[in-house]
Amino acid sequence: MNTQVADPQLAIRQARIDLAALHRIAAGLGWSESVVNHMTFMPPGLDDRFLVIRYGTHWAEARASDFLMVDLDGKVLEGEGETEMSAIAIHAPIHRLCPQARAILHTHQPNITPLTAIKGARIEMVHQDAALFHGITHYDEAYGDVPTGASVGEALAKELGTAQVLMMASHGPLIASETIPRAFALLYYLDRICALQVRAMQIGLPLQCLTPAQAAKMAPLIQSIYLGREAELHFNARKRLLDRAGEDYAS
Repeated sequence: MNTQVADPQLAIRQARIDLAALHRIAAGLGWSESVVNHMTFMPPGLDDRFLVIRYGTHWAEARASDFLMVDLDGKVLEGEGETEMSAIAIHAPIHRLCPQARAILHTHQPNITPLTAIKGARIEMVHQDAALFHGITHYDEAYGDVPTGASVGEALAKELGTAQVLMMASHGPLIASETIPRAFALLYYLDRICALQVRAMQIGLPLQCLTPAQAAKMAPLIQSIYLGREAELHFNARKRLLDRAGEDYAS
């Protein structure tokens, strides 16, 4: 939904800076893969375009100036360079069709992707933090197609619906949330919970999980904390770490 902003250009500039910081943070956490996978953002006040990294740029070197502004057909409106085809095929339809998808993060990160490679696997309530994902996660049960056209993204948007996490079979996770800090919080905790679950599964003993009733009771509280003020505080703290290291992401 389009929202009015006091200074649209300032909002876009801040979106570029935050998106560049997100890429640097993700690379530092080991979430990047070659020069593919994508994290895109539709700046406040805009519903017909989004920011995406220039193809060939590694996440660890991302700068605010490296992002292209593209429309929902993938046409470059601002910036120089080209987009990678799956960025448009997957992200553009989801931005267009899912109102919560202002920030879309898609990775193949090794702590999460294994669960998309196991038939019928689910995010189990193995820890209290897993309740964060109760009721906001959907599972795409079968691999669709190579993401080269809009039909793939449209199918994923239908699968996602109003959820904020989509576990894509034989592919990886996708986060769709309203802001960059909230999206980062979801991917951060998803990474940690999946790592914990996979390690516990390797032991070969039954998992100790919250009951469905416990998960349902805890979910609203956990979500209000982790996706509320804490999401902003955590993301800002990560940006300060980049600043102290002399990172040039804002350039």
